[in-house]
Amino acid sequence: MFTIHKYEKMSYQIILRANITIEVENCNFRTITFLFLYALKDLFQEYVSKVLLHYFEEKYENMDLAKLLGVRIVKKKTTKRTTKFKTLFGSILVPQIQVRVVDFEGKKRQMSITRLLLGVSPMFQIPDFMKEIVAWIGSVSTFRVGHNIIGILSNFKCSLMSVWNSVQWGASRIKLELSPEGTDETQADGTGIPTIKTGKRGSELKKIFQIKRDGKLHLIGMSIGKYKSVSDWKSIVSEPLLAIINQFGRVFVGTDGDKSIIESVLSLSEKVKIQFDIWHVFHQMKYYLWADGLAKDSRSKIIAHFYKKAMLLKCSAKKRDYFIRRYISLLASGGLSKTATYLKSSMTYFYTHEKEGNSTLYTTKTERSMRTTNQRINVGVWSDSGALNVAKIRDAYYYNGISPLNWKNRA
Repeated sequence: MFTIHKYEKMSYQIILRANITIEVENCNFRTITFLFLYALKDLFQEYVSKVLLHYFEEKYENMDLAKLLGVRIVKKKTTKRTTKFKTLFGSILVPQIQVRVVDFEGKKRQMSITRLLLGVSPMFQIPDFMKEIVAWIGSVSTFRVGHNIIGILSNFKCSLMSVWNSVQWGASRIKLELSPEGTDETQADGTGIPTIKTGKRGSELKKIFQIKRDGKLHLIGMSIGKYKSVSDWKSIVSEPLLAIINQFGRVFVGTDGDKSIIESVLSLSEKVKIQFDIWHVFHQMKYYLWADGLAKDSRSKIIAHFYKKAMLLKCSAKKRDYFIRRYISLLASGGLSKTATYLKSSMTYFYTHEKEGNSTLYTTKTERSMRTTNQRINVGVWSDSGALNVAKIRDAYYYNGISPLNWKNRA
């Protein structure tokens, strides 16, 4: 028996009195736990139906329904149809609420508003809060593992396609905004993603992070597309970088030297300052010294020597720059032209943090964030949208704290 007491506007106190018959074969905890869970389905179905009908009647009588639907007139329509939903207790059937409406232009039509009242997206049987949970599970584990986990822990029968659809839906609802604790420093980088019909290199997943006051990363932009695409980079960096400029008057962009990133951000404003990832400069020296034909032992010595000149030399910036220019000239005259050319171009944005007086940007943490992405992505070949949506949910969870883990507290 259900007793419903109205105690304030739009609020009800529901008292459940029910006799549940459960046939048990033994007292094993596993057995009695799942038998009880199965028995709750009918009770939950009745509970949802009663709540739905009572709130519908309340909104209809108070004329709130027309405002909710954005129409002029709403009339009830009786029907014996039901709507199916997938819940933690299993699939349930609730009354399908239909109405006849007249819009402000005088047009008449019929509407089913069951999903609207229950907060379920059109065409879905899974409630939105459960789709958030499924999307998160699908981003931190493989779809097949997530599908099995959900089935183990509840009576919710979730297909692999439901997991995939939930991930696409969940990613579309995530807004990547600036952090309230953010600074004027950002970092941008890309990584290769195995995608369909894109050859061995795949597509490039592009990320831009804002640095918070505690030094941690906050994701503010992400896209996927071709390598070295200036237009792709510009599409994700324009809005957040211009917002940071409006807030702080300037913005620093840390990068590993990718020319497409540099070109895209410098075209936005003269208030954009480029800072090279200093660790990456010394790392890249290994490649250029190899390209110049230098032996491995000699490469290490050259890198160590240049590090002392660039980072540890205790003198004025003017004198240090003189020693660096001289050292690069010696490399060029010694037959290491590729290395010399690379270092000469790198010095343009090597000491931005000193010249502009911002906090030291020695290395970008964005490179490390790629491990977070690759742990999930490197299990197969993806479509561009599939890879982007999984990475977006996953990174938003790890770096922005966006997840449904606190869904019980939000109820």
